[in-house]
Amino acid sequence: MDTLNVALVGCGIFGEIHAGSYAEYERSNLVAVCDIDESKAKAFGEQFGCRHTTSVDDIADDEEIQAVSVATPDFAHREICVKLAEAGKHVLVEKPLATTVADGEAIVAAVEKAGVTCMIDFHNRYNPAFTTLKQRLDAGDFGRPLMAFARLSDRIEVAVEWFTWSGRTGPEWFLGSHIADLICWLFGAHPQRVFAEGRKDVLAAKGIDCYDAMQIHLSFPEGFATLETSWIVPGSWPSICDFAFSLQTTEGRSDVALSNQGIVLSDSKEYATPFIIGKTPIGPESFGFMPLPIRDFVRAVLEGRPAPVPVQDGLKIVKLIAAAVESAETQQVIEVEC
Repeated sequence: MDTLNVALVGCGIFGEIHAGSYAEYERSNLVAVCDIDESKAKAFGEQFGCRHTTSVDDIADDEEIQAVSVATPDFAHREICVKLAEAGKHVLVEKPLATTVADGEAIVAAVEKAGVTCMIDFHNRYNPAFTTLKQRLDAGDFGRPLMAFARLSDRIEVAVEWFTWSGRTGPEWFLGSHIADLICWLFGAHPQRVFAEGRKDVLAAKGIDCYDAMQIHLSFPEGFATLETSWIVPGSWPSICDFAFSLQTTEGRSDVALSNQGIVLSDSKEYATPFIIGKTPIGPESFGFMPLPIRDFVRAVLEGRPAPVPVQDGLKIVKLIAAAVESAETQQVIEVEC
């Protein structure tokens, strides 16, 4: 069986999911990991049995490496992705593709010029709840999408404690890109107009210059949707994510509740509903849907197929979120060019 030699740039929370998924999969060989923090890179190298580096140039110049996952902070994708594409590496990049349209367009241009495969890790397209809904829609069981609501928010600790770079992104990028992509994917279309409202208060008082919350209204040619995202859910909330979705179609209705995934844990310190269906280790392999797009990327490269979630889809979502930010700032309806 052919195997793909891969590397990882960005040894953070999602970087560990990428590295672990490559290490587990029989069709991929994790060659190297990279992070600007040498202690993180070294720890990953020891954990996954591969070499480590702090230089993206080392990854780009290594002829043994065929493909690379980029799991750095949102705003830092452009330079890395362009460099890797120019070096002939296939690229799997975490969502969002970028946090400006100019950065997203630069990545797409570099990928298309180099002729490499580039995929966006919109992993909720592989979430069983949404794949089931997509199958029903594609089969014609529900008619066409008419109205949708999606909420994806995080407890405040994510913005305040998990990241040092929260002020360079925001819930609309970090979380909103997930649900914006889901809505467009399920509708099979992109919105024509966007109107959004957002607030900066709680996080700004903590020295973090990003939105506390944003609500986005999307107008499609044959329907509409409302998206909500927040980074200030209180620490007492039982789940790290507050995730809810509802879709009304011309002939049906679907509701998805993912905040509670079938288990509640309570002790003297906390009452929690942990997120278990994404990736949960069960010995040498993992249970969950988050490794699935990573494996799909490996298969696409090895078999010479197009990326299952192409980079152009990522650019469309960048343009959508950028339009939402512009709308929130100007209080105007923004026409979307996707």
